[in-house]
Amino acid sequence: MRRLRPLTSPAVRRSALVVPALVVGLAGVLGGCTSGEALPATTASAGDVPVLQPGRPGEPNATLTGPAATPVTTPSGSATDVGFLEDMIAHHAQALVLVDAVDAFSDTQVGSLASRIRDEQEPEIQAMARTLEGWGEAVPPEATNPRLTDHADHAAMPGMATTAQLTELAQARGPEADRLFLRLMIAHHEGALAMVDGHAVHGTDARVGELADDIVATQSKQIGQMRQMLERLA
Repeated sequence: MRRLRPLTSPAVRRSALVVPALVVGLAGVLGGCTSGEALPATTASAGDVPVLQPGRPGEPNATLTGPAATPVTTPSGSATDVGFLEDMIAHHAQALVLVDAVDAFSDTQVGSLASRIRDEQEPEIQAMARTLEGWGEAVPPEATNPRLTDHADHAAMPGMATTAQLTELAQARGPEADRLFLRLMIAHHEGALAMVDGHAVHGTDARVGELADDIVATQSKQIGQMRQMLERLA
C-alpha cells in the first residue's frame, strides 16, 4: 500500500520559505549597528492612544482608537445659527416663566398643556446650550436660570410678553388666569414660528434645522389646541 504524504498548504510552504529569509535580513540589520548605537524607541502614534468620546444625550460614552481617535476641528455654526439658538433660549425661557406665573390652573386641560410645554422646552433649552458650548460660543444666562432672568431686554422678540402682562398673569385667578395664559402662550408660540421662518433663510447647521422643524411641528399643534380651549372657556 502506498504511503500518503502529509498535506502542506501553500500558505504554510510560503511561510517556511519566508521566515528564514526574514531572520537572515534581520540579522544583517542588527549586525550593522555598532555596540554604541541604540535602537530607536518605538512610540505610539496619536491614533493609537485611546480617546474618550462623550455620548449624545441619553447615550453612553465611547472609547475610540486608531483613525477614529484622530483629533478633528470642531465645526462652528454660522452667525445665523448662533443668533437663532441664543434668541430661542431666551424665548423658551419666557415660556417657562409664563407657565410658572399661574398660581393654579382651574381647567385641567390647560394645566396639563402648561406642564407639557415646560417638560418639552426645558430639555430643548439645555440642548441648545450644549450646541453653543460645543461651538465655543457664550451661552445666555437664561439657559441656567430661566425663571429669574429679566426678560425686558428681549421685548423686541416676536411673541414675548411684556412685564405688565407677566404681572397681570401672576395676579389673575381662576378661569381668568386660564384664559390669559392661553392668549399669551398662543402669541408666544406664534412668535417662535416667526423666528423659525427667519432662521430658515440663512441657517446652515443641520441640527439647528432639525430643532427648528421640531419647534414648528410641536408648537403649531399646540396653537390649535389652545385656540380650542380658549373658545371653550370663553
